[in-house]
Amino acid sequence: MTTTPTRRRRGATTVEAAVVMPVFLLFVLGILLGGLAVFRHQQVAWLAREAARYASVRAGEYEGEFGLAVSAQAIADAAVTPYAVGLEPARLSVTVEFRDRATDTLTAWDAAEKDIRSVTATGEYVSNTVRVTVTYDGVPGIFGGTFRVSSVSEMPLSN
Repeated sequence: MTTTPTRRRRGATTVEAAVVMPVFLLFVLGILLGGLAVFRHQQVAWLAREAARYASVRAGEYEGEFGLAVSAQAIADAAVTPYAVGLEPARLSVTVEFRDRATDTLTAWDAAEKDIRSVTATGEYVSNTVRVTVTYDGVPGIFGGTFRVSSVSEMPLSN
């Protein structure tokens, strides 16, 4: 019985690891940053919904009944800033607009006459809405850059 001598392969594992490890680490880094981007998008979407709900409840008759005009800055300060955990406030922007559905026009929140309902040209009553856009410029990319995450939420004004 003859046996074939085994060849020694010194350093083969080291070479294989040197080739595979950078690809593996880049893959893991991509998964981590992708997860962070999804988390930031969900957070920004939730902030937009919360701000739209806050503005919806505190417009129209609320302003008239309590004599409190709620500005766009007050909406951002009350409904976005306290919940923006982990976000840099300097990179976060909030835009609040009033949408008159009878004419389908958008007006800046602070400049709008916030009637809850409007009448269309055909005489139909429609509920007006508030539109909030929250944008965050700071989600890290894989190769060192950052990108923008934005979400828009629109809700009808409540009585």
